[in-house]
Amino acid sequence: MLKEKLISLIIDCPEIVETIEACTKYGLKDYYVAGGAITQIIWNNLNGESTLKNVKDFDIVYYSKNEKREQSKVHQLEIEKLISHKFPLDITNQAYVHEWYPEKFGNKIKPFNKTENGIQTWLSAFAIGIRKTKEYQIYAPYGLKDAFNMLVKPNKITMSEDNYIKMTNSFKKRWENIQIEPWK
Repeated sequence: MLKEKLISLIIDCPEIVETIEACTKYGLKDYYVAGGAITQIIWNNLNGESTLKNVKDFDIVYYSKNEKREQSKVHQLEIEKLISHKFPLDITNQAYVHEWYPEKFGNKIKPFNKTENGIQTWLSAFAIGIRKTKEYQIYAPYGLKDAFNMLVKPNKITMSEDNYIKMTNSFKKRWENIQIEPWK
């Protein structure tokens, strides 16, 4: 039931639909439109807000170890040519996350070997990806309940306590009624 509800919310958001269709048309392999924008669409709906309120960008993740790290920027520029909306795209090849993650977040992580490995390291309410081949496909390794219950729980696979606190403080400013589970 939550899967159908999410697909309905996505279908009602032309900017996300256009982004998914652009990724498919461009031929980006093993991709998902994922993370923050998807969760924020759910939370905005639950709060009666406009669909894309507080959404800063659309995260697109994919996996290709056979291309150079810089290639994701080329993909971004090409996909941006296929969309008419003005939301920034943040396209990340999961094959290279382990190279920049320590500098950005302070933790060393192991290399991922597929797109889904990266999504599994995200907070459960945000570990949601959607793509379309013939039908919409949702990847949510922790299910959709936390997102629809506005519950944020730590995921200690790669995240530090400091980063978790920074992220949850930011979420709380934008969605006062979210529930935040403490880092234990």
